[in-house]
Amino acid sequence: MGKYKDFKEYMEENFYDEIFNRVKSFSAGRRDSFESDEIYNVKWVELDEIHVSGVTFKELEDGFLEIRTSVDADFDVEGKARYGYDHFPVTKTYNVFFKALLENGLQQVKITNIEDYNPNTYERDRSLSQNLVPYMYEEDVEKHAEDFLKRHYPKALLQPMAIPVEEIVQAMGMKLFYAPLEEGIFGKTYFGSEKVKVYTNILQKEIVEIITEPGTMLINPDVYFMYNIGTANNTIIHECVHWDRHRRPFELQKLLTGECNHISCEIVEVYDGIPQDAPALKWMEWQANQLAPRILMPAEMTKKVYHDALRDIYSANPRRRFGEIMEEAVGYLANYFQVSLMAAKIRLMELGYDVVQGAFVYSDGKYLPPFSFKKGTLEKNQTFVIDEKNAMFVLFMDPELRELYCDGKIIYANSMVCLNSPKYIELNENDMPILTEYALDHVDECCFIFDRKISASDTYSDTFYRRCFLCRDVSSETFIEANYNPNHKDNQGKLTRKEELSKVVESSEKIAAIMDELPGGFGKTLKYHMERLDINEEELSYRSHISTQTISKYINNGSAEKKYQNVVAIAKALCMNPVFMEDLIAKAGFQMKYDTVAFFVKFLIWNHPDDSVDEWQQKINDAKIPLQLPSK
Repeated sequence: MGKYKDFKEYMEENFYDEIFNRVKSFSAGRRDSFESDEIYNVKWVELDEIHVSGVTFKELEDGFLEIRTSVDADFDVEGKARYGYDHFPVTKTYNVFFKALLENGLQQVKITNIEDYNPNTYERDRSLSQNLVPYMYEEDVEKHAEDFLKRHYPKALLQPMAIPVEEIVQAMGMKLFYAPLEEGIFGKTYFGSEKVKVYTNILQKEIVEIITEPGTMLINPDVYFMYNIGTANNTIIHECVHWDRHRRPFELQKLLTGECNHISCEIVEVYDGIPQDAPALKWMEWQANQLAPRILMPAEMTKKVYHDALRDIYSANPRRRFGEIMEEAVGYLANYFQVSLMAAKIRLMELGYDVVQGAFVYSDGKYLPPFSFKKGTLEKNQTFVIDEKNAMFVLFMDPELRELYCDGKIIYANSMVCLNSPKYIELNENDMPILTEYALDHVDECCFIFDRKISASDTYSDTFYRRCFLCRDVSSETFIEANYNPNHKDNQGKLTRKEELSKVVESSEKIAAIMDELPGGFGKTLKYHMERLDINEEELSYRSHISTQTISKYINNGSAEKKYQNVVAIAKALCMNPVFMEDLIAKAGFQMKYDTVAFFVKFLIWNHPDDSVDEWQQKINDAKIPLQLPSK
């Protein structure tokens, strides 16, 4: 079998005679169709040559394809013109329709119809792409997921249940093996024969070679061991979708090139390995990513289980915060349907429960306490949560936010930018600012909203990438770029209240009392804190990497010149409340205002007070801030 650059070339080379004869017979009885302003009274028409100029596909109900070929036909026409009878070259275009079965080659090929060229034959629900990938639109995804279940496991649409994925595999005639796949590859589906290695015993890592049959699925067992059962179920259904919807693209590739036996499903943010001229693979992954969780969690059944869970959890403890109740309900949903926590959360968001964004939020290496907000507060691609790196950037680059932050009127806590008021902010046992219980259930009232954009470039919607993350560990590191939108009505409302805001420290009687007792001047204040914390000069020197002579000079000589980096290191080394750190630095003559270095130090003071001087330096280096603290 030869290699063809596309299906047009294949059809012309393999069915030239059939098309030629059908066009010839069709045109023979329609001589009047060749008449024009230049030619009339046509007496004779002869077909010289044909060329297939286009091909479109449509799916038929019996598993067959309708192949519409656009055919340019060159004729020699004899007719009367202005100066008598003559021969004229005429080109006409026709639609020639085939019915065929694409399975181990093109089978049972038959011409069903021919007509004059008409480009408007597209059918939304049945048309296929040039690569034979079925079209699927975001607004129709739920319908396609339900159709999958109707054909392969209809019971799941009638009562809530965890989908028995291996039963579906069997019902579809597929075979499932666990195999030592490459790192990062969660599953493979085979559309042809290939020699592969599979496990006969996963725990003992016993391997045997097999020859795949079409419909063979390989699953990486690390999906179970390194992730969870929910991720494994998602991966298996993901591969089932490929077999259900995407056999024809691979049959087409085999027909044209003699190659292409499988699809490897890799969970990545950007598909750098896919050539730019092969978008069909992206479409197939997008479809499988969209459908798999919807198949595992049918819409109506998911709503019912979630509502029942909310009611039961609330009834058991009506005094709990709604954010906590909601998070527990999401966890129950994930366990019920045997999916990952992120899959359950995103599924609920797709069904209109936007408030679940506050459940199981993982940011900067830790889970955040669950939070809640009024329904409808966030638009698509908006968030309250912003990771630390982006928070520093946004707070510094926006002039209004920078002023509010430096003045202590807003603060970064719980991975959110919040109004700095005792109503919303308190200090934990480590003197770190955190959101109050009230604030956690009213983040729309006190926290700023950011526009979110995922750090990946692609022509598809962000749901493509959101779905890619469903198969990843919930704690996987992600990077989300967020931009502050000062025109958002909720943000504007918070800004109008800025004059009412007070620092969080005012809510702490203990801190206020210490502040009242502090002496004036840097040296006396330093001595006061050292005595209060029972830290001698030797210990402070060890922590700060500053000599005891310098420390002694700072204490005893009020006029001694002080280096900024030394003062910062001393403030950090004392491991004090952030309020005291800022006060000590200010008494040395350095203000926490608007330059990059001072801003970054302020951010470290409030968000990393427990780090060592060396750890601060590492963060300073990572941010490329021109500040060198004392070192050993």
